[in-house]
Amino acid sequence: MLHKLNKRAVVIIVAVVAVIAVVGSTFAWFATQTSLFQSFSLGSFEVSADVYFMNDGKKVSADGYKDENGLYNLSLDKEDVNYIGNLRADVLHSGSKACVRVTMNHQWTLADGTVSQNKVAVPYRFAQNWYDNRNVDYSVYYMGRESTGEATFETADFITGFDANAFEASSIAEGTTLKVLIQVDAVQINRYPQVWGIEKFPWE
Repeated sequence: MLHKLNKRAVVIIVAVVAVIAVVGSTFAWFATQTSLFQSFSLGSFEVSADVYFMNDGKKVSADGYKDENGLYNLSLDKEDVNYIGNLRADVLHSGSKACVRVTMNHQWTLADGTVSQNKVAVPYRFAQNWYDNRNVDYSVYYMGRESTGEATFETADFITGFDANAFEASSIAEGTTLKVLIQVDAVQINRYPQVWGIEKFPWE
């Protein structure tokens, strides 16, 4: 009788372990999707960007220059409000501590509609505590407190200026238009290697 009870107990334990394994793997799968599905997060935090243009000392919201895909239209004409050099952005954070980065991807379109793989560097100036890693993964990382990537701010300056002298506009074909994606991404401090796919912060 004792032997039968022990055998039954073993079966129950194995079943429980199997359920835990399934739940654990499912949770891990969701965790790896955090950077793709912004509505799902492992922490109680929210991040976003306030994107605008500084035109003659006045702040102009960039919302009116956003297309249906969420990309911002930029002009290469210095007289335009949405001139590339006027672009500014702040990063907003609320809730629990998190690691934060901003992905910036530029889409260059030639006059004939062809999307160009233009490698022109866009020389934005970033605020202190931001690490420019765009040449590797199109992202700028918040270094945070003690360089741990920990965001404790509510509003942080992000794009603060533009170095016009370093902008090689002469290599851009006439009629080219430009759009930029600015996407803020955040993850729990102890989860960035799994979610972002990096073993350490890029400045380390």
